[in-house]
Amino acid sequence: MNEPSKITLPQEITDLLNRLRGKIRRYILLEGVARLLAVIGLIFWASFLVDWGYFQLSHFELPVWFRASLVLISVSAILVLAVSLLLFRLMKKMRRKALALVLERRFPELNDRLATAIELHETQEPQNALTRAMLERTVHEVAEGSRQLPLEDVFDKRPLRRAFLCALALCISILTLAVFNQPAMARWAKGYLELKTDYWNRETGLVVKVIAQPGDRVKEFQDQIYKHGLGNDLTLLVETADGKQAPERVQLTYRMQSGRGGGRTVMSRMGEGRFKHTITDLLEDIQVWVSGNDYTNPEPYTIEIVENPVLDQIQLSCVYPPYMGLNQVEPASGKPVPDLLAVQGTQISIPVNTEFDLISSANKPITRYLFETDRLKLQLEPPQENSQTESYLAWKNPQGEIVSQVEITGPQLSQMCGSDQLQFQIPQIPFTLISESKPQSEAQSGALPARIPLMADEPIRIYLEDADGLLVTEPIRLSINGIVDQPPKIDTQLKGIGKSITRKAMIPVQGTITDDYGIQAARFDFLVDEDKNFRPRPFRKKPSERPREFTLQRNDREEWERFEVLPLDLKVGQKISLTVHAEDADNLSGPHQVHGETYHFEIVTDEELLSQLYSKELNLRKRFEQIFKEVTQTRDELSERIEQLKQAESIKAKQKQGQSDPKWNDTLLEIQTAVAVSADRSLYGSRKNATETASIVESFHDIREELVNNGVATAQILGRIDDKILKPLTMIHEQDFPEVDQHLGLLRLAIEKQNDPLPEMQTSIELLNAMLTRMQSVLDEMQDLLEFHEAIEMLKNLIEREKELTEETKKYRKNKLLDRLKGLGLE
Repeated sequence: MNEPSKITLPQEITDLLNRLRGKIRRYILLEGVARLLAVIGLIFWASFLVDWGYFQLSHFELPVWFRASLVLISVSAILVLAVSLLLFRLMKKMRRKALALVLERRFPELNDRLATAIELHETQEPQNALTRAMLERTVHEVAEGSRQLPLEDVFDKRPLRRAFLCALALCISILTLAVFNQPAMARWAKGYLELKTDYWNRETGLVVKVIAQPGDRVKEFQDQIYKHGLGNDLTLLVETADGKQAPERVQLTYRMQSGRGGGRTVMSRMGEGRFKHTITDLLEDIQVWVSGNDYTNPEPYTIEIVENPVLDQIQLSCVYPPYMGLNQVEPASGKPVPDLLAVQGTQISIPVNTEFDLISSANKPITRYLFETDRLKLQLEPPQENSQTESYLAWKNPQGEIVSQVEITGPQLSQMCGSDQLQFQIPQIPFTLISESKPQSEAQSGALPARIPLMADEPIRIYLEDADGLLVTEPIRLSINGIVDQPPKIDTQLKGIGKSITRKAMIPVQGTITDDYGIQAARFDFLVDEDKNFRPRPFRKKPSERPREFTLQRNDREEWERFEVLPLDLKVGQKISLTVHAEDADNLSGPHQVHGETYHFEIVTDEELLSQLYSKELNLRKRFEQIFKEVTQTRDELSERIEQLKQAESIKAKQKQGQSDPKWNDTLLEIQTAVAVSADRSLYGSRKNATETASIVESFHDIREELVNNGVATAQILGRIDDKILKPLTMIHEQDFPEVDQHLGLLRLAIEKQNDPLPEMQTSIELLNAMLTRMQSVLDEMQDLLEFHEAIEMLKNLIEREKELTEETKKYRKNKLLDRLKGLGLE
């Protein structure tokens, strides 16, 4: 059996299908390109409008991340569309049967013949001769008819037309924008293609700065960051950039970086294009935006809060003047060990002429240290990289103007600031504390002194600037007070001597001499009559090893120094002035020499001195007589109260026996009151009399010492005073009065407790009687002593009278002789 022959397609049908395939691909290409261009145009305008709208609302450029993301998404979308609209569709295989069906659906007159012919050609199923003849005829008719088919009608050109028009419109709009608004196109290119952060060409430009204190210093942000002191006021200054339009107002927006708050305000206008606003007591980091007209800074300005520079501690490493002896000494080198003093508060006191290092410890590294007083200015500023700094010491006149200045460099700067050449934390500055009396000759020398002279008591102001650029708003204030070496202080008094003395007197002087840092020398100084210059006389015991306190004493038993008058060989009537002289060991501003109280004495005869002492004894006897009288009154009053107490006991006994009288209760109350009052009065009077007796005892001791010190005492006089007056008086003062006081106190206590006061009252009376007996003996002895002094006084008067008679006799004889000479004519 013969194989069936294959039905061949005419060339006309093949060409028809190939032309249709080409037209389809061209349509796909045109439509895909048009749609792709339309999408690109839409993406452009969408990004352009988003950027424009965002800027109009916020005056910010779109964030870089947003624009980069948008560009990435857009490119990805374009690639996806290109692949899906062009590549996949163009690469898709178009079968002849599918093409035939497209033609038959568009051209019904083909009546499925084209598809049938292609299907028979592809399947090659066996047919009989009739069927085959019919198929060949059909194929031939289709081939004939395909020559006249309008293939363009196969396509629906509306989608292509819409895509083309949309793409054309978008392209024209973009080209128009590029031609007529080149800045806008350039802005879009910078923003989306170059991804720049600042791509909008604003009419207004603003620059944010800070007005720092003190001194209203204008400081700029470094990389959008400014470091600000904790708790200080922040003053922001906004200025219009050069060549930009100044806004009418500027709005400030700030936000705490912790997210706990923020604010928005309109800044105060300071002038054309300048605005200011202050945020008080700033405690945490903030971010700041400023807006004016079309400007808002895209990146926030950040204010970082840092600690203010302060001095944690100020210390003085002191070496005091050697004569003070305040520094310890190293045994090996013999050099003084500096005394380290910490400044508590704002002032400290040290001796004048002290050499000290001012050691300041800061809480953070500092780059500038300014030490200033009314007379000098010291700035320490180690050299910074690529910047000019200077360290100097300057002297100022009373008007505050610098009159002399010395640069500090090299080793001197390293000694004060340390080895770190960029910043330092513990400056150490050498000073010498001087007083007002010393001139500042260093100001004229033009050289840096080894130790800077610092005037005592002058206010000191210290300014710090740290590595963050912060300068203290208020200076650190300090005052170093100078302790001036005071002259020695002399506190003396006379002991057992009066203003009248004899030629052979020894004047006792007791007391102490004190000085801040030691007494170098001490002695007596005296004047005789009208002398102008003091004459010295050494102490028997002189100060040694510069004591800070020196007691005037000859030895352990004699706690006084004696000035002997006899070696001066003075005459009666002459006067002598005596004082104590002392000087310290100050070899810098001294030595300081002072005199104590000056005592004035007059030389009298022994008789006149005894007469004066007689007057004192007479007054003492009168005082003691008054004490004797008061003690007697006390005893008598208590004796009267004994009779009343016995009366009261009698009344109480009768009341116990059942007897009664309305007046007895009143009588008992009166007796009780009288006894209580007498007890109080007696106790008070006894204590007063005891005090006065002690004073009399002391006065008699003074009289005795004055007799001894003037060399007029005899064994008889001293024995009478010691045994007959001082001894019993001392016993009365130290024994009798305390015993009476004790029993009078018990008497008062018995009355308060309503016990029987009669025993204590009787004991008190007995003690008072014994004391009165002793007092009477003292009075009798005083009388004898006074009679002795009266005899001396009478003798003195006789001597004075004899002198007067002698003078009158001499005067009478002289006058008589003159009268005789006149009678003889010899005048």
